[in-house]
Amino acid sequence: MRKLISTLLMTFLVVTPAMGWHAVGHKATASIAFDYLDPARQSDIVSVLRAHPRFEEDFASRMPDGVARGSDTQKGRWLFEQASIWPDLIQTLGEDVRREYNKSRWHYINKLVWLTNEDEAALKAQLDHNMETEFSPPMRQNLNVVQALRGNLQVWKSDSASEAEKAVAFCWILHLAGDIHQPLHTVALFSKGFFPKGDRGGNSIQVVWGDETKNLHAVWDGLPTNLESLEPSARTIRSINEDVVDDAAIDEWLSHHANLARKFVYTDELKSQLLGGLKTDDLPDIILSRNYLVAAESIARRQVNLAGYRIAKLVE
Repeated sequence: MRKLISTLLMTFLVVTPAMGWHAVGHKATASIAFDYLDPARQSDIVSVLRAHPRFEEDFASRMPDGVARGSDTQKGRWLFEQASIWPDLIQTLGEDVRREYNKSRWHYINKLVWLTNEDEAALKAQLDHNMETEFSPPMRQNLNVVQALRGNLQVWKSDSASEAEKAVAFCWILHLAGDIHQPLHTVALFSKGFFPKGDRGGNSIQVVWGDETKNLHAVWDGLPTNLESLEPSARTIRSINEDVVDDAAIDEWLSHHANLARKFVYTDELKSQLLGGLKTDDLPDIILSRNYLVAAESIARRQVNLAGYRIAKLVE
């Protein structure tokens, strides 16, 4: 694992460092997954990726010169990392590309978190969110993160899918398995006063951050930025050694990560500040304590490591 951390440090020197879970975190999970696969399987998957319908535009042309001149292992790792962020990259491309490949709803599911019991009583019967977790074809825009992960796994394992289809599916598997391990991609907070339609996974809550503010989702996205901290704890290693990765486990991941959000994201401390704002009908900027952030960073490190291991098991 120390070899992995060293490799990650060298690899991430070629990307913009000020990115959140959507970049550094996703690339970290992809690199961890890469190291859990044996060299033959790494090579097989890289061959599939080279069949990606946008390989030249979104992969080959973006590979840094230092990586392109490196070993097959270096190039393979970089391709895994690029594949992990491709579902976000396509949101920045032309309209035709976005129309064909962008699936904005695939990145999350809104399991319910309530600000108060009164909010639950007032709103629960009115909500019409897609919280189903089973997938049935075809692949379509209105799938949530769990359904989309299962659907892309079906494509990946299909004997009838083309190599190009499998390459696109692999990018989504890397990305969605990472998303589902970020607690705020699994829940939304509901409040009759502030968030009757949900807080969009923390995007509607502003947090005091130095001399400015950023939204709560962005705070959590930005946690895996200290690359040394990706070294797994002894507890995480034990969890990995005991982990069972199969289709049924995906539902267990969702349940566990939603509960992480309820306990460690929407803490009593955070809810108390929101409730204080209700008295003046003014949504407050939240102040996060040092204890909150220490716990959050520990969770992020654990989640990135678990996601990398589980991705490898899903695609091996």
